[in-house]
Amino acid sequence: MTDRPRSFTARTAKRGEEPLLIGLVGPPGGGKTFSALRLAKGIQSMRGGDIVLIDTEGGRARKYSDSLKFLHVNFEPPHRPNHFADAIQQFASQTPTPAAIIVDSMSDEHEGVGGYLEWHDEMVPKMGGNEWAAWSVPSTARKRMITSLLHIKVPLIFTFRAREKTAQQTKQGSSRKEIVNLGWMPVAPLEIVHALDLVGLLPPRAGGRPVWESEKVGEDFIVKLPEFLKPFIHQGELDEKTGAALAAWANGKGPGPSTPDAPAASNVPPREVAGADLTDVLMDWDRRLEEASKKGVDVLKAKWAEVPRDLQPSLKAALDNRHKPAAETADAKEKHDARLSQ
Repeated sequence: MTDRPRSFTARTAKRGEEPLLIGLVGPPGGGKTFSALRLAKGIQSMRGGDIVLIDTEGGRARKYSDSLKFLHVNFEPPHRPNHFADAIQQFASQTPTPAAIIVDSMSDEHEGVGGYLEWHDEMVPKMGGNEWAAWSVPSTARKRMITSLLHIKVPLIFTFRAREKTAQQTKQGSSRKEIVNLGWMPVAPLEIVHALDLVGLLPPRAGGRPVWESEKVGEDFIVKLPEFLKPFIHQGELDEKTGAALAAWANGKGPGPSTPDAPAASNVPPREVAGADLTDVLMDWDRRLEEASKKGVDVLKAKWAEVPRDLQPSLKAALDNRHKPAAETADAKEKHDARLSQ
């Protein structure tokens, strides 16, 4: 039985909610985990919801819990590709949806306990000792994982460990070979790294300041900064402002590059809505709403009424998913404390 011909519809392409997949590559000490959390904090200011961190490294990410609030998931082995997909899908499908999901570290999908490489070794005897056939099961699971990640609308941030690699190359104009330093390369297959929208390299002691271009051929090959995301990346540390700008872009509301003719929203000075400066304004209002939520629902309502009308749509998700529940909790605590004092 043959499949019936399918019909398709073509429509004018318009920006809407887009998947956002970010990769941070580097050896220990570059600031991958903390940078991922700072980006997620900025994303949270635009989307609302919790930050979920899936930790494959024995709980090491918890050391940042004093600085930033997030939900921690301890991902024990085996680190199968399909288990990564299951974990991400589970939290991405929750209501309310998370602000962002961080996987720290995605390198364990490749070389972790029970990961891609070890899974292959386990399959060899099951395939009658056929090394080639033993790749089929883990390879299929990885391909399905990548496909599933490309369809998730919750922003995803992956960290990857890196190792410095070299290669032998024939010297130009000579038959002699020389050792070439390729630079820091991710412990992960390129089919995963190249599927991401944005990939930054954090060398040793980078302090969260990524490299976006390199003279080393290996590093330059894995770094990815497409033209449509360049307006949101500034020189310096990956921070909350960068995360907020990327989240606004992914939601179809991102400001473009700053231009002298950028129109001003009503009730907001023009300098505050030009280009990426809009992100600063939104994050400032998010902080004000967060402070108001600690004092209860009435105070939060009053503060929300002060938010300029043109900015409210961009802050509505954070209001509903984060600030309102916090305000209701504050009111409930106040009533509880009042009863105890009677």
